[in-house]
Amino acid sequence: MLKRKNDSHKGDNGKIMIVGGSEMFHGAPILSALAAEHSGVDLIFPYIPPCQAEAAKSYSLNFIIQKFSENILTNKDVKSILNLSKKMDVMVIGPGLGTNIKTKQAVKSIVSHITIPTVIDASALFYTNSFPKTTVLTPHRGEFKEMTGDEPTVKNVQKWAKQLGVTIVCKGHEDIIARGEEIAINKTGNSYMTVGGTGDVLSGLLGGLIAQGMDSFEACKYGTKILGLVAENQTELQGNFRAIDLVNGISGMIKTN
Repeated sequence: MLKRKNDSHKGDNGKIMIVGGSEMFHGAPILSALAAEHSGVDLIFPYIPPCQAEAAKSYSLNFIIQKFSENILTNKDVKSILNLSKKMDVMVIGPGLGTNIKTKQAVKSIVSHITIPTVIDASALFYTNSFPKTTVLTPHRGEFKEMTGDEPTVKNVQKWAKQLGVTIVCKGHEDIIARGEEIAINKTGNSYMTVGGTGDVLSGLLGGLIAQGMDSFEACKYGTKILGLVAENQTELQGNFRAIDLVNGISGMIKTN
């Protein structure tokens, strides 16, 4: 459980921006932002398409909504995103962005110039190999193979983490977490974590933990463990779950672990 200073002020315990969403995938950035909120982070700035702004506001009164110029991320948004990032502790980019060529170009430009710790998820994983100093990549097994051409073994995940200079969380029935010489395996969770949106929840949770000052590798170990325990608990309580159920279980699990 993260400790907070008694004399801290609003924003001292993390400011995070979530860059995501497209016309088709409206839920992804909202789930990511909600997970960051439930991690305990102070301020959450979802940067999303205008068509999703009202829906996002309805999920949390705490969201400070920023809008793309269009209903997809384009180069028109790069400057304002980079400017806002200077006031943030962490960026999460990728949830629900889609595969439009204009979005690919914008993501490549953002990630190539961003200087704050960054969690990269979903389609954004494939758009660049130039990363900020502190970066977490969160591919599932299939995405890892598509990214690298290698099978998602412990050895290969560590090899690519070293080569790219990042932390990799390779998601699966057992999560493989690697950074440099460090390696960890998370065995919590279950097969219901294949439901849509669980990866978005994880990226927001990891971003929230890092924004609060946790080391990126430790955040990945802790975040995957916490989310897996929530999944196990939800399955025991109700037989299955949705991604939003995972979100709602985060706070209580962090409190007890």
